[in-house]
Parts: sequence; structure tokens; C-alpha cells
Amino acid sequence: MKNKLHSKIYLGAMVLIMAFIQFSCKTTYDLGVIKAKPMSDAKLYRNLIDSSLHYNTLFVKKYSANYTIDGVKKSFKGAIKIQKDSLIWISITAPVGGLEVARLMITQDSVKMIDRMKKKYFIDDYDFFKEKLNVDLNFKSLQAILTNSVFQATNGEKEKSFIRSFNGRIVDNMYVFTSEKSRKVDRKLRKDKLKRLSRFGYQRVDIDPSLMRITDVLVKDFIDLRDVSVKYRDFKMYEDRKFPQRLSFEVVDPKHLLSCSVKFNKITFDDYLKFSFKISSKYERIYP
Repeated sequence: MKNKLHSKIYLGAMVLIMAFIQFSCKTTYDLGVIKAKPMSDAKLYRNLIDSSLHYNTLFVKKYSANYTIDGVKKSFKGAIKIQKDSLIWISITAPVGGLEVARLMITQDSVKMIDRMKKKYFIDDYDFFKEKLNVDLNFKSLQAILTNSVFQATNGEKEKSFIRSFNGRIVDNMYVFTSEKSRKVDRKLRKDKLKRLSRFGYQRVDIDPSLMRITDVLVKDFIDLRDVSVKYRDFKMYEDRKFPQRLSFEVVDPKHLLSCSVKFNKITFDDYLKFSFKISSKYERIYP
């Protein structure tokens, strides 16, 4: 009798544990669950900032990525460490075997990379991204893209506060911030007056009302005829913070097509992190 009772208690406990595990693991959030309600631009921006990622350090212990440049496809894995407003450290490993092939250290004013396969390294400024990826980036915007945070693409214009530079509205049940001159841009696009667009910047930020997190960013550069899009999907709870499992971006211009998709795994926040970046004296410095 006692054995049967113990068995029932054991089975009941296992059912409760399994139910708890299943409930706990269901941490991917659906988008568009809540209907967007009208609110002022200032309130929408405050809500976006309040619900954005708050951290001192971020550690992506494991990520996997696939990218395509002009039809050439490659894949890699690695880890990412971020010290907010200070350092971005990226390790790139081979998709099979886990051997590190490259390491990057990105600061406010420099981009450093070690190529372990060729035993070379370089130190450059942010022109590196312009020349290699055909996209204008600085530390602030790169950090924002990696952490699902809001940023401004100024397109050479003098940067103003976000709330003065963007207008909020509701489009297809999403909150949308568009750059202040977006209506002029839309009118000229409809009338095919492309030559008059070079002095305008265009940026759109889509915000899901149920999470109050950014899901899509579109930036149009009419000088270089370049479109940059960033998408965030599969939001999940990591510790006590919502963060997307998937990040993808695409850069399109008349000559090139670059696309990349990244899946984040095993993310922790506010750990003490070491950002090791030792360059061997045997490595050759190159100037990209």
C-alpha cells in the first residue's frame, strides 16, 4: 500500500515538474497580440525606452550565423560580449570543430580584427564597415542593432533628439516612428523625383504594441541608393529580460547584396566579463 502511495506521489510530482518545465520553456512571445492604441509621440518614445534592454554587460555565449555576399554563402558560429557604451567583442568560429578563425574588438573609435587562419591583424576606423560591408556604421548604431535598441541614421545631417526627428503613427496595428521628412520622401517617390531625394534621410522603426519592442528598422540612403533593413523575431525571456532569438539584416544597393541572419543562444546579462584580445608578435599587420 505504501509503495502504491509513494508511486502515486512520485508520478504526481513528475507531472507537476513536467508541467512547470513546459510552462517555463514557453517563453517565445507572439507579435501583434495587443491592438495598438493612439498615444502621443512623447509617450510612445518613453514606453519604448522603458521597455528596452537595460544592462551593463551582455554575453551571447553562443550564436550561429549565415550570410550571403553577392551570391556567395557562408556560415559561422561564435560568441559576443558587450560592455555597454564601451566595447563590443566578437569571436568567430568555424561551423564544424569549434576552432576560432577570427576575433574582433570594436570600440568607440576603432575596429580591430585578428585573422587566426592567415596569422594577420588590422586596426582600422569605421570606414572599414563602409568599405567592406558598404554600410555606414558607428559604435552607437552597431551596439543598438545588436541589442534591439533604437538608433538614428543621420545621413550626414546634424543629429537632433529622437523625439524631434521622428513622427509616430499606427500602421497595420504596429506603432511606427518615421523620420520627420518621410512624407516628403513618400511624395517624391510616388512622383519618381529621385534626384531630389539626396538631401533627405529616411528611417522607419516598427514597434510591436504587445512587447513594446522594435521588430523592424528600414533605412534608405538616397545618395548611394542603398537600403538597409533589420528584423528582430522570436522574442524570448532570458533571465528577466525579453530579447529576440533571431536578428537578420540586409544591405542592398545597385552593385551589391549582403544579407545575414543570426540566431542567439545562451544569453546572460551583467556578468563580469573579460575582453581578451592579445595579438601575437608573429602576426603581420595589414591595412585593409
